[in-house]
Amino acid sequence: MNLPERLSHMTRFLSSVLFLFVFCAMLPACKLSDTEIEEMLGLNDPGEPADLTVEQLIKHMDAATDPEGNFKNAKSYILRQVIVEESQKDVDDNPFTQRTRTSVDQYESEIKFRKPDFERQISYRNGEPFASLLFKEGRAWTIDPKKSKATEITGHQLRLFYIFNSFSHPNKNLEDVFSTIEISTVYLRGARHYRVVCRADDVEIAPYVMYVNANTFITTKMETILYTDDGQEFLYVALPDRFEKRSGVLMPTITKTTIGEDRHEVILLREFELNVTFSDDVFQVPDEKIKIGRRKD
Repeated sequence: MNLPERLSHMTRFLSSVLFLFVFCAMLPACKLSDTEIEEMLGLNDPGEPADLTVEQLIKHMDAATDPEGNFKNAKSYILRQVIVEESQKDVDDNPFTQRTRTSVDQYESEIKFRKPDFERQISYRNGEPFASLLFKEGRAWTIDPKKSKATEITGHQLRLFYIFNSFSHPNKNLEDVFSTIEISTVYLRGARHYRVVCRADDVEIAPYVMYVNANTFITTKMETILYTDDGQEFLYVALPDRFEKRSGVLMPTITKTTIGEDRHEVILLREFELNVTFSDDVFQVPDEKIKIGRRKD
């Protein structure tokens, strides 16, 4: 199957936005066998043959989410979201009591993008920055705002970050991201969907799977596999919902995500604006003279 010239712009955008929240702690890469991957992602069910090509599906998706090409043609954008995270941790190691504690955290995320390939994500808690990611000119850094310390991302992590940064770029070509795309028809919550399975050249990168409603052509579910440095694997699921037009672009105002069985997030859309002017300082690697300050509303 030939690759389409471009992946749906909003699908890539939503994928990147959702994934940035877990990138620092977990990576979408695989140490599993092909059989284990298929079982975790439900790909052992081949589904039914699709009644359209990938190229046709992409056109329908673009028409549904970005009908006027506002996102595709945007020179920059800013996205602000509120994230409410709930996680469970074991209180003790006794297998008989199995006591757990539920913790809830709330913070805000701000993503600023400017062509050709500058992207900055900052997480705030009570207005104070506590984590940041920066990508520009093919390089990436994690940043400690309090210490104004940048650590460059290299090797496999950089390849992963590049893929998901490409998702959020309005003009990136799909061939820069995935080597193969497979499409089939499945039923999700009783509704017919197109299941799109995207695979990168790197065998350690898990497949990226999205489910597109066959009637509305809106992505309703996205999945991949994440693992931690200690070798644990987790299924990552994102469920975008309650879509509304923002800057002429159809956006989910609420997205529910799960990582394994113990971590759940609700992501609420706060602001989305296209063609915003940013100073060059926004995309500079910080040093002792450049610090990330409190967010200004």
